[in-house]
Amino acid sequence: MTDPHACHPNTTRTKPVSFGMRTIGAVSAFALVACSSAPERSTPIADSTAPAISAIPTLPKVGPVETDSGPPVRLDSAEQGTRLVMDPKPGDQINALQPPVLQTTDGRRLEFRGSAVTTDSAYFVGDVVLPLEGTALPLEGTLTISYCRAGEKLCRTAKRAVRIGV
Repeated sequence: MTDPHACHPNTTRTKPVSFGMRTIGAVSAFALVACSSAPERSTPIADSTAPAISAIPTLPKVGPVETDSGPPVRLDSAEQGTRLVMDPKPGDQINALQPPVLQTTDGRRLEFRGSAVTTDSAYFVGDVVLPLEGTALPLEGTLTISYCRAGEKLCRTAKRAVRIGV
């Protein structure tokens, strides 16, 4: 017969384990005696006038914070239809692992696509586009872009409100 208190259904116990009040009382008494034999301190442990030392380094202050809304987007109309095209500066790279997304106010999530990616599949090469159906305009929502500026090894994320075709 298996014990309902066992940890695993296929194991059995022959004798239940319990910690009696006598054991708990002895451990508590030992802890109180150990704490009571500590010498009294006449000075406070922490001096409130001393500067606080932290293991976490503070970040250097380099200047004013720059607002970054990411690469611009242009509306491109062609024979194939209307599309939104990311237009990054020369040398900037758009992250292919986290493609740009337009979250519309009506709840749709529209993802940009690229025609090709780099050999490590990290960045888009060529145009990064969002094809639009004729009935999709006007669009309002939040555009989220992950991209790296020229010469930077770390991508940044930019969010901004957009209104297209309004």
